[in-house]
Amino acid sequence: VQDTGSGMDARTRERAFDDFFTTKATGSGLGLAFVRRVAEAHGGTASLTSGEGHGTILRLRLPAAPVSQAPASEGEAA
Repeated sequence: VQDTGSGMDARTRERAFDDFFTTKATGSGLGLAFVRRVAEAHGGTASLTSGEGHGTILRLRLPAAPVSQAPASEGEAA
């Protein structure tokens, strides 16, 4: 996803995925943190590329196949 906004400085990029970090007066700071958590839970990644005055690109990468899970222990439901 790419925008044409004002971009992020180095400090903002560094903290963008932190819980409760926001640059908005009414933001919760959970959006990008949640996106990264969901991507990683599915074996993927979320990353940012941004430069002041150049907009921001969010790359979300997910595996083409489900991440295999360890088989359930004997007596556990699969």
